[in-house]
Amino acid sequence: MSRTKTVSKYVLAVFMIGAGTMHFVNPDFYVKIMPSYLPLHTELVYLSGVCEIVLGILILMPRYSALAAWGIITLLIAVFPANIHVYQN
Repeated sequence: MSRTKTVSKYVLAVFMIGAGTMHFVNPDFYVKIMPSYLPLHTELVYLSGVCEIVLGILILMPRYSALAAWGIITLLIAVFPANIHVYQN
């Protein structure tokens, strides 16, 4: 694996784990940006935080890195409505 790819994986892992941790440190921030049409705002914030942490760890494990990469892509697509919502409001 190239040095650039290795460094990129670690940067992505740190970002994902850090972002996931912030869901537990400051959940109110994330609850505020949830679109109103989604139910269970607090629970979804915690769930997405867990997913980010787990995927951040898995991206560093060669056996699971491809699956984790697809999981990260899926998660980013899933949270995109919240990003649009915060932009519009």
